[in-house]
Amino acid sequence: MSNPNYQDPNYSYESRNYMTQPARTSTEALDKLLATQKKMNKTMLTLIFCVVLLVIPPIGIAVLLFLAWRVRKLSAQMKDLYKDAFVLEPLQNNFENVHYEPNGGFLKENIEAFGLCRMGNSFWSEDYIRATYQGVVFEVGEVHVRQVDKSGDSRCTETYFEGRMMVFSFPNKLVNSVSIFSRKFKHRPLSKREAKETSVELENLQFNDIFDVYSELQQDAFYLITPHFMDRLITLSGRYDNIAMHVVGNRVFVGFNEPGKRFFDSSIDAGQFDVNAEMQKVQSEIDDIKTLITAILNLRSFA
Repeated sequence: MSNPNYQDPNYSYESRNYMTQPARTSTEALDKLLATQKKMNKTMLTLIFCVVLLVIPPIGIAVLLFLAWRVRKLSAQMKDLYKDAFVLEPLQNNFENVHYEPNGGFLKENIEAFGLCRMGNSFWSEDYIRATYQGVVFEVGEVHVRQVDKSGDSRCTETYFEGRMMVFSFPNKLVNSVSIFSRKFKHRPLSKREAKETSVELENLQFNDIFDVYSELQQDAFYLITPHFMDRLITLSGRYDNIAMHVVGNRVFVGFNEPGKRFFDSSIDAGQFDVNAEMQKVQSEIDDIKTLITAILNLRSFA
């Protein structure tokens, strides 16, 4: 996995305006994807036929193992080609300075430093993006954190976080630690900072009903969290009911816990697929990122 240096100070904050362009596919990658899909179809048919041959071991078993390996390989190829065909170019159309690593992500020590969720013993991250939108450099990656406990033959898995995490840099101000959690956010981080932060009640009663706010210095929370930002976060809570945010120094870390959802993943199976539907799906996920960034821009330090 990549090691995105989220403490890199060499960010540019020059104001720019961006126009959203409709998603387009990479023709070459799409052609390769279609060709790979045909191979997958043939392999699956052969695999089904091979199950019948199991009555003639060991030849049937050997062929079955080979086909199972080939299906796994073709499936990985289709996943990579899908992202080449449907994801990279739309990202470049919507953002500037795009760096996209489909198989790269945040490292475990990055996630632990973000302070958004409890850390388990099983971790992985993918679909790492670093880009610029409305003059703000951001990073985003899909993150999965689980605790897996084994006892004899039994195995217990508890998911602590499954969704997207984002990183931004403040251009103007350093603040002490401020944390915001949806009240439904179950697996909050266990760290020494909890002893330093105290609960803060803000002037928006609806916001207080939905979110818990903690801060080392109350004035930082009141300065940072503007009325517009509270309104934005209340609106987002209607769609994302598990939100975590941690602001410290000149960094803001945001997590949207969405169990069961995979981002920029193909809905293509061995059958036919709708190119326009896939394009709309990817654009919708890009629009989600832009909506989240727009909300973050309402923090006073971005004003």
